[in-house]
Amino acid sequence: MSAISRLLFALGWISPPEQDSCWGERPPVKPSDRRSSPRHPASPNEANIGWWAGEKFHSVAGKFRDISSGGALILTREEPPNKHVWIGLVKPVETRWCPTRVVRVRETSVGLIEIGLAFDASCDSNLFKILIQRDHLV
Repeated sequence: MSAISRLLFALGWISPPEQDSCWGERPPVKPSDRRSSPRHPASPNEANIGWWAGEKFHSVAGKFRDISSGGALILTREEPPNKHVWIGLVKPVETRWCPTRVVRVRETSVGLIEIGLAFDASCDSNLFKILIQRDHLV
């Protein structure tokens, strides 16, 4: 073992080769959060989620659980048949519809549908500001 290797071993930065073999491979480094922007819990809200079914636009009630500049999590009672849906707030204030892409769908233990959404561009700034405010009630 070279002097540099002994120094690095003494500092705990490396293990000598003979010790590596008895312990096996080093565990992989745990990746950081995969999201590029932090999620914020959504303030009380009433939302709509909608999609086109042929020539007709179909929408159902929903509720945002959390939001980030890159995506959101919404609860609703109906699973969208399409991967491209529109979302908007009804309360505390009405917002314009925003296009999103469905990235995950799962049924909750109480029978609601939890839908993970990704924004094609960044989140509409009005929608984002309203959903992270804490000083209003529905």
